[in-house]
Amino acid sequence: MKFLLLSIPFFIALLFSGAYAQNIQDAYQFSNAPIKGTARYNSMAGAFGALGGDISAMKDNPAGSSVFLTNFGSVSLASNFYNNQVSLNGFTSKTSDDQLDISQIGAVFVFNNYDENATLTKFAFGVTYDSNKTFNNEYNWQGYTPSSISNYFVNLANGVPVNYLEPLDVDNTYRSLGELNIAAGGISNTDLQTAYIGYQAFLMDPLSLENNTYTSNVLGNEFDQHYNYISEGNNGKVSANGSFNLNNKLYLGLNLNGHFINKEISTSFLEQTNTSSTTINEVYFENYILTLGGGFSFDLGAIYRLNENIRLGGSYNSPTWYSIHDETNQYIDSNSPEDGFIYIEPNITNILPNYNYQTPSKYNASFAYLFGTSGLISIDYSYKDFSKIEYSAKGNYYDFNTLNQQIETNFKSVSSIKIGGEYRYKHWSFRGGFNYNESPYKNEKIISDSKLYSGGIGYNFGNYKLDLSYSRFNQTYQQSFYRTGLSPAEIEYISNNVTLTVSANL
Repeated sequence: MKFLLLSIPFFIALLFSGAYAQNIQDAYQFSNAPIKGTARYNSMAGAFGALGGDISAMKDNPAGSSVFLTNFGSVSLASNFYNNQVSLNGFTSKTSDDQLDISQIGAVFVFNNYDENATLTKFAFGVTYDSNKTFNNEYNWQGYTPSSISNYFVNLANGVPVNYLEPLDVDNTYRSLGELNIAAGGISNTDLQTAYIGYQAFLMDPLSLENNTYTSNVLGNEFDQHYNYISEGNNGKVSANGSFNLNNKLYLGLNLNGHFINKEISTSFLEQTNTSSTTINEVYFENYILTLGGGFSFDLGAIYRLNENIRLGGSYNSPTWYSIHDETNQYIDSNSPEDGFIYIEPNITNILPNYNYQTPSKYNASFAYLFGTSGLISIDYSYKDFSKIEYSAKGNYYDFNTLNQQIETNFKSVSSIKIGGEYRYKHWSFRGGFNYNESPYKNEKIISDSKLYSGGIGYNFGNYKLDLSYSRFNQTYQQSFYRTGLSPAEIEYISNNVTLTVSANL
């Protein structure tokens, strides 16, 4: 199509501004994981870095597998009850839901050396699966604002020559606009496609052909709006662990981890206005994005028994190196008092090229004090620099310079504290924990610090154990429904998690 060959040099700069599915919010989501594992691990807020002896503890410090006395296995079932309170422009909506998943499966096999003169006293090998993070979440908001969603489309269209937006062959034009900068040696331009369907739905008209600017056809100063967000999927990890014990004092371990991401997001936005002078009085807009990826990481760890009561731990969790791709599609319709409904539904799914995503590494230091066989207390400290998150890609399909600069500018290094304790009485165990995480944003209004409180009980039947935990997590953050044109909402997220673990000596 000849019109797609016009003004390509102008669009090289426009498309490099970040017209891909990734954004700074995704950068944080894929690098942040809640405390999630066995019931014992959860009930003590994950403070196991110097303890070991738990399947989930191995993901923080791989040396912990050598603490097991015998072969051991466990499986955990988690139920999460969450609430979202969304506030914008004085209007608040609440949403509640729950989810059930297998959060952890694993086994450790222990090989003891009974030679009293041997330096290597024990070797352990483990295989685990961890559901690091489930993306299941849902919230909605309904209220009135002074800003129309048409501003989003106008902002994307400004600077775009009108001959890119006028062709009526929706499917072919939509596909060609998505491939334009690939053909020119750049990136797939989903923003340009979004501007095109907004123009075709008559949400805007050209204001100046010379300056390529646009004006909204949706007039008014109060708009009735409904927004819905649904996400599903999982960020999981499969690990192979190996560790050994030297002189029954020093434990050293290594994890090799395979990661996968499967995340689906569906959003819808309905806007209505009763202003008599408006050309468009109703807009309905849907977006869908599927993110698929796989990655690799490794962990190194050590535990040292200072004496019978004190243990010290240290570990390093490497970055996770992901290869990811996104798939997107869109739908929009609008209603005009004069012309009725206009439906724009490109029968196109954008399958965007693969790109690379790197999470930050994490450093951990731990201390534990054991009160004989009656109980223990454990403290973990972690350091993580979120400004080290990085996107990259081979070839010329993407330019992530702007996004990486936003990450470096907005994110900071953070500290995390986990405190856990356990008291044993006969066959019973009683546990509690607390976790505090600093906000990764320099502007803490975007995402607040977070706190988690936890507790649980366990019963030892001899060859097998039954453990139950409860934890409560809360955090507030700002969420923009769309990248431009509308004010961000404030969301308070509260999660209540119940985990049941069955474990046994194998």
